[in-house]
This record gives sequence, structure tokens and C-alpha cells, in this order.
Amino acid sequence: MVAIKILGFILMFCPIFSFGQNSIYPKDTIYIRYDKDVHSKKNLNHPQIGENLYFKNIGVYYPYSEKADTLCIEKLKDYHFSDLEEINEKRNRWIFDNKRPPATRNGVFQTYVIEVISDKKFVKYPVIWRNERI
Repeated sequence: MVAIKILGFILMFCPIFSFGQNSIYPKDTIYIRYDKDVHSKKNLNHPQIGENLYFKNIGVYYPYSEKADTLCIEKLKDYHFSDLEEINEKRNRWIFDNKRPPATRNGVFQTYVIEVISDKKFVKYPVIWRNERI
């Protein structure tokens, strides 16, 4: 009987604790610009996770379950693109500001890759970092 009460208590408060953690430690949003002359879309796709995109020292997956947005090129000026050095600085600042132990980039950032596909359009892909406990 006591075990059932304890289990009920745990099940009642777990959703509250997990919801509270997401609101206390929000993720930063970062954008990485994809340039086909510099970067590659390798054919090393993961069967369950998604398409592999590899940049200079940056590896991410575009998950099959996510949807990309196609936008007008005029909106491109609204995005700030980050390089690896800036991403690492932001990650370290996030860890320090939130007084959290070292976190993966997937835990710290909502990351998007932006690829210009024509003179009038670009695509924004939501991605996850490779080798970051995915």
C-alpha cells in the first residue's frame, strides 16, 4: 500500500518537475549558413536519425521527422549566422549563466542550418548535433 502511494506521488510530480526544467533553462537559437562550395552533404545518413550535414568541424543531422521552412530571400537579413568559435563561447556562457554542468550543444541550442537555394528563396532546416548524446 505504501509503495502504491509513493509511486502515485512520483508519477504526479514528474511532469511538473520536467516542465519546470524546460522553462527555467531555455535554449538559445543559433543559425549556421550552409554553402555548397565549402560544406558537404555526405551520404553517411543515419537510418533512424536523419540526413548528415558536415561543415568545417561541425557535424549535424537533419532529422527525417522535422519539417524544413522555405522562405523569401528578403528575410535572410533577419538571421545572424554563428561560426564554431561563437557557438562554443555561447555554450560556455549558457553553462556559466545557468550554473549547470557541461551540457551538450543539443541541450543548449535549438540549431538551424540555412541554405540559399535560389535567388529568391532559402531553406531553414532544424538540425541536431552529431556525437552529442543523440
